[in-house]
Amino acid sequence: MNVQFLYEDGQGHVVDENGVEPMDLVVDEELFAIETISCRTQFLLNKPPERPSNPVIHPVTNVRNNEDVDMELCNKRSYTLYSDEDKTRFFHLFFSKCLNASAAGRQLGIHIRAAQRWVKCYYEDPESIFEKKKKPGRRRILGEEHKQFLLNYIDENPSAVVAEVAEILTQNFVDLNVSRSTIYSFMTTECNLSIKQAQFQPVERNSEERFKQRYDWVQKWQQTDMDFTTNCVFLDES
Repeated sequence: MNVQFLYEDGQGHVVDENGVEPMDLVVDEELFAIETISCRTQFLLNKPPERPSNPVIHPVTNVRNNEDVDMELCNKRSYTLYSDEDKTRFFHLFFSKCLNASAAGRQLGIHIRAAQRWVKCYYEDPESIFEKKKKPGRRRILGEEHKQFLLNYIDENPSAVVAEVAEILTQNFVDLNVSRSTIYSFMTTECNLSIKQAQFQPVERNSEERFKQRYDWVQKWQQTDMDFTTNCVFLDES
């Protein structure tokens, strides 16, 4: 492979190492065939249509009405529950710093509407600020009239059992449907009655013959040196 170095002779000519100008290089212009594959007109014809800047929205027949949408937005609203400590800190700042409701609520991170509502309720009724709303529960089956009836009945029948009390209640109060457990709870909580389980004893325990046997036993041991306070041990109850 021949390598030829070319130089500039200082006069604007390019020469080789021997000072001879190199031969002109002939380039074959038909070495690479060039063909026009497209033009601007053809590009514009093949270009897909652009999206319009102001699209037209066509109404849909099955879209819900505005009322349903508004109700859905209202149902998704979140609420914040504030404790009594939050209200106490708010009113302390409200009165001690002489701030308005919005400023005091903003410093404590309390919603402005809630703070304004607290101040309004305070000026109307100060005791209503910390009142708890009681949820409505089931109506009580037994009331004051049942309580008075039970107390009078127990005074006359102190040995009555819960089953007997339930029966006498249903007999004296028409359309009263109550369970024994409810009556038991009512007697212990509302009537303040103490209920004990009955201990059944045989009839012979308190018979005349048994009384005489006990008396004879006591008389017998009284004639001895036995002293129940110093030298006796009692087993069971007799």
